[in-house]
Amino acid sequence: MNDVNQPSIIFDWTVLTTLAGRIAKDKAIASTMQGKLIATITTSKTAAQIPDEHSNLWSDLLGSDALFIRSVEPGWTSGAIRRQIQADLGDILIVISGGEGVEHLAKEFALQGKPVIPLDLQLGSSGGDGTGGASRLFGQMRTNPDRFAAFKDLRSAGALLSQIETAQGKTAVAGVVNGIVRLIESLKPPKAFYVRLLNTAVSEYVEVEDYFRNVVDSAVIAFGYEPVEMGKAKATSAWMEAQIFEMIHNAGVVIVDLTGVRPNCFTEMGYAFGRARKVIVTAKTGTSIPFDTNTYEANMWNASKTTADKISDLKQYWQRNISRPPLVVPKCVL
Repeated sequence: MNDVNQPSIIFDWTVLTTLAGRIAKDKAIASTMQGKLIATITTSKTAAQIPDEHSNLWSDLLGSDALFIRSVEPGWTSGAIRRQIQADLGDILIVISGGEGVEHLAKEFALQGKPVIPLDLQLGSSGGDGTGGASRLFGQMRTNPDRFAAFKDLRSAGALLSQIETAQGKTAVAGVVNGIVRLIESLKPPKAFYVRLLNTAVSEYVEVEDYFRNVVDSAVIAFGYEPVEMGKAKATSAWMEAQIFEMIHNAGVVIVDLTGVRPNCFTEMGYAFGRARKVIVTAKTGTSIPFDTNTYEANMWNASKTTADKISDLKQYWQRNISRPPLVVPKCVL
């Protein structure tokens, strides 16, 4: 394992080297409105475990503003803990080979309604464990693709999966890469669930509706999300309340507008925070947001501003807050 001439069994540095090269050639952007290019998890052991040959690479990435780093509590180096955090940070999981760890990570992504794309290439696992890793998951996806990802047209899934088959490494790399890109492009975008004033009898409804239709929708779509709100989404449950919390549970981001100070909005926002979702909080200027919520930065929009200015304000707020860590980070007390 310490022989640098042997193939890697863990691909972290391969990925980082590739991304650093893309940044250097202006083929990738280190930081955008949607966050950093790379999200990684560090532990108390990370600094000591960076190989000497990669120390400059790590320093260069830190200096390029490409890294979003989430650190776990000292002593908490368990792979299971890191995988749970990875599932919170990631949007799509692409897995190659592996064993128990890959299977656990795929489950964590699936539990959050996030796409899982396994490849059929079987390289074994570092621990010799698991029940087949990504190769087994690929076989399952061939049979039940909708359990792994939400396709715009499920009928296309079979052909798309055939295009990413590696035939145990015999398929040309470029062909597999192109197939993965086409598959990703065929997926439904992650959902942005709206929590907002919906009662048309409330005086502020008209301004809130205008804000969402002309400002929030524009920003959400520009960032690659699909807007979803109750009353316009297809019913998936006999109980509206159950569907609301299911949508929050699986949302890529939750947009909460507190104009009107509606109790249900605070309840749903609390669930989103508890689920460690990405939460964007807005409210009309002058809204009296109660304590403790008023200590959390919100984008206070002014109805008298132009639509362009309101969109710009929301996007800037989004960029500052989209990668904010969860409100509560588990602490090691033992």
